[in-house]
Amino acid sequence: MIELVTLEEAKLHLRIDDDYGDSDLEIKIQGGSAAILSFIQGSRELVVDNTGMLLEGEPLKRCQTALLVLLGYLDRNRGGEEEEKLKQGELPYAVTMLIYDLRRTTII
Repeated sequence: MIELVTLEEAKLHLRIDDDYGDSDLEIKIQGGSAAILSFIQGSRELVVDNTGMLLEGEPLKRCQTALLVLLGYLDRNRGGEEEEKLKQGELPYAVTMLIYDLRRTTII
């Protein structure tokens, strides 16, 4: 599974000093990475190659920043307390603001 940020980067961003919730955070990194890559649809090749390796550059940095913001949202809303603020299939505005123009709609 592709992870746009490392566990250490996520913990630094979230200001987490202990290892107690590492497994939970790993799951959120994986799920959040998948959500970000799904959102950008047709621009995925700007961020990750077909072997799963991350491609350095501005699109990757924006996706990584968006993931860190998303992780903050997921960490703050562990039980879905703010779910009424989002429609199904949406990401928080602060996340999409960073990556919206990378999204290229594709027809399957």
